[in-house]
Amino acid sequence: MFLDLDGLNVEQLLQKQIEIRQRMMQARGMSGQVMNQLRNMLDQVSIEIQTKVSLDKVKTDREKRVAEGKDLDDDVLNIG
Repeated sequence: MFLDLDGLNVEQLLQKQIEIRQRMMQARGMSGQVMNQLRNMLDQVSIEIQTKVSLDKVKTDREKRVAEGKDLDDDVLNIG
């Protein structure tokens, strides 16, 4: 089962993570296959959260460097 996580912000993803954890608590006595699907969903949401947080940090750092008037390529090694 794949989740559609496109267009969700970090707060919405955290809410989705809480929902999945609650489902896992409810499904505790069910088959292993159900629990595995829920774990996979939880892993997918966690990866998406980490990705969005990392991208937001890069974007914020980039905007900060532009605001300070620094060259964006100062820390790039150009060997061409």
